[in-house]
Amino acid sequence: MFDLVRFGLLGLAVTGFILTLRKLYPKPYPGIPYNEASAKRLTGDLPDLVPVIKETNEFSESLFAVTTQKLGVPIAQFLFPGIRKPLIILEDAREIEDILVRRNKEFDKAPMALDIFGPMFPRASLAQLTTPELKAQKRLWADVMGTNFLRSVAAPNIHKSTCELLDLWRLKASTIYKDQAFNVLEDFKNAALDAIWVAVVGEEPGTTRHEIKKLQNQLEGTTPADETAPIGSFLKEQVMYISSTIARNTNSPSPKLAQKLETYTPRYRKFRSIVSGEMRRAMKAAIERYQALEVARLEDDAADTCAMDLVLRRQILQAKKAGVAPSDPTKDDAMLDEMFVMLVGGHDSTANTLCWFARYMELYPATQTTLRAALRAAFPGPELPSAAQILDADIPYLDGACEEAMRLSGTAKGNLRQALVDTTVLGCHVPKGAEIMMNYHINRAPAPVDEAKRSETSRAAVEKRGDGFAGPAGRDLGDFEPRRWITVDEKTGKEVFDPYALTSLAFGGGFRGCFGRKLAMMEFKIVVVLLVLTFEFLPLPEEYKSMGAIEKIFREPNFPYAKIRAL
Repeated sequence: MFDLVRFGLLGLAVTGFILTLRKLYPKPYPGIPYNEASAKRLTGDLPDLVPVIKETNEFSESLFAVTTQKLGVPIAQFLFPGIRKPLIILEDAREIEDILVRRNKEFDKAPMALDIFGPMFPRASLAQLTTPELKAQKRLWADVMGTNFLRSVAAPNIHKSTCELLDLWRLKASTIYKDQAFNVLEDFKNAALDAIWVAVVGEEPGTTRHEIKKLQNQLEGTTPADETAPIGSFLKEQVMYISSTIARNTNSPSPKLAQKLETYTPRYRKFRSIVSGEMRRAMKAAIERYQALEVARLEDDAADTCAMDLVLRRQILQAKKAGVAPSDPTKDDAMLDEMFVMLVGGHDSTANTLCWFARYMELYPATQTTLRAALRAAFPGPELPSAAQILDADIPYLDGACEEAMRLSGTAKGNLRQALVDTTVLGCHVPKGAEIMMNYHINRAPAPVDEAKRSETSRAAVEKRGDGFAGPAGRDLGDFEPRRWITVDEKTGKEVFDPYALTSLAFGGGFRGCFGRKLAMMEFKIVVVLLVLTFEFLPLPEEYKSMGAIEKIFREPNFPYAKIRAL
């Protein structure tokens, strides 16, 4: 009898263990393709993912490689152990654009995406779900990205910081790096930091000028006594810290926890203290300037010198019209966090995309020659064109080159959305709460899709604009070809830039897209014109020719080098 009880209890224990074990196996969503072998092991797709990440250093691309690319389908799912729901992977540019632009009631930012910035910058729009409060915050900053403001305030400062970069490169090309390749990433980061800080706060950090002075001292063999480093040097140190920290924590098992723990460290408090201190100091000067003005003069934007000025002026104007005392903006965490994210994301993304552009100019010399010829025809010189001249010029090949660099570089490789309701994507049922990883990097031909499985809004968009992937623009997507963005106007017979030749996902899209898109594109265009008119990008040594990348916050070339000759 005792043995029967013992064996009965043992049987119950084994049964319980088996049932518990089964719960740990992956649980695929019905109807969405997945690796069947992965569903039969506790670890799901993880054993396939890890070696690819180690080989490529690109997390997002590795996800696509072991799911959609492996299966040859536009939508699939990455299987985790059963304690976590699968991640849906989407690699179809048309459907991604449709979700971002036209299906905002069905999808919002995914929790995993919010976890990257949320713990460190909780009040920034990038770290919030879509709410009435978020919409009000975005409206307040909307005019910062208005064309008039950017052209009158940001563009001249971008032009100035780029000219300083040209001076630095002329010095490098004629002295210590003569006939040699050199790393250009830090130079691009310095110039972008100078541009974004003056655009946001209104003060020049002097980062590139400081590098020029250091190089001159090195060449002269002198060491200036008691030379004070500019604010840009301190800002650069803080931005480098926060960028590397976010990139590191993003790849941890629990990004949200890792980021939260970071906020308790002395290093993070130092970052907040230094950058917040500089921002608050600039704020106080602007507040004193605006509080003394009458309502009529506050409605005039002529005095705005930066994004912060515009936002502060609007806040003070609203308070005066309401007959109340304006709140203290130096204690406004939403404003500070928004400026933090603009500083960190704005400079790093632009710098990396410029690095990729330099690589494409070296890799496609005929394209570089064609672009330079188009620029010389528009700006015969001898002086370099001003920011206004560059932005006023109609040069289809330049616009195509800039758009092509954004497309092919894949600087922001992808992003996450979460389904707010039960819905469908490409004919597959997507349950409420499911998270979708979307590939923004359009560098290969899309997998075939039955048009009947697309959403109505996706089909309507193609009826209106056409499907660029089915025509010449969609050929050889791994190549840098500015002409894919150029068409001929039937009425005039002239070449024109067609921004809809292909789907464009470099900045996301829709309400949750990158609100700094206009600033980034304007900066990129100015820098490209001045660089190509001033330097020739020469062939690199074989050891630097790899086009491999490492994915941090943004996708960075493994070898961000250039070899240049001043023209």
